[in-house]
Amino acid sequence: MSDVAARLVDYYEREMADRATRPLADEREQRLTAFVEHLLTEGLGSVVEVGRGAGRDGVRIAASGVAYSGVDLTPAAVDLCRRLGLDAYVGSATDLPFADDSFDAGWTMSTLTHLPGDEMVTALAELRRVVRAGGVLEVGVWGAETSGEWTDDGGRYFRSRTDEELRELLGAVGEVGEVVAFDTWTHFTDGGHYQWARVVVS
Repeated sequence: MSDVAARLVDYYEREMADRATRPLADEREQRLTAFVEHLLTEGLGSVVEVGRGAGRDGVRIAASGVAYSGVDLTPAAVDLCRRLGLDAYVGSATDLPFADDSFDAGWTMSTLTHLPGDEMVTALAELRRVVRAGGVLEVGVWGAETSGEWTDDGGRYFRSRTDEELRELLGAVGEVGEVVAFDTWTHFTDGGHYQWARVVVS
């Protein structure tokens, strides 16, 4: 495990119990509701979540009747999710423990932003590998008006990209697919904001 990954695990192992009690932000709540509605409307019957955290999104997805599996780097997150009755695995976004074409959809929020170097490219290729052609991916990360990277006081590494850079990655890496929706919110004075996209897999 890399030093970046080890620091993430250490941070989230300590924080996971508190994170489980936090409500979802309004925009995240709206996107999650719309995602579940899209799954049901389009007949997409299975979802993989990468970076499942305390299971707040996973519980909602599974409750809709969609077959749900999730991966997280942090054992405490996986233990918590299993206690909630969710199908959960310890694993990395860059090496998903699933066979090709295992799912109809993928969901990952605020996870791929922690990947250094070209690891986001690898993670997107992995999502493309495990989600069937014609399926949908919804991705959320922290972005900025200019690209950058930093480590916060808790030891977590962050990598931000511009909106244009993220759209290019989502549309081109491993022939992922077509970006059919893109939005941003929570804009800060330093140019930071949250980026969300829906991609139809090629």
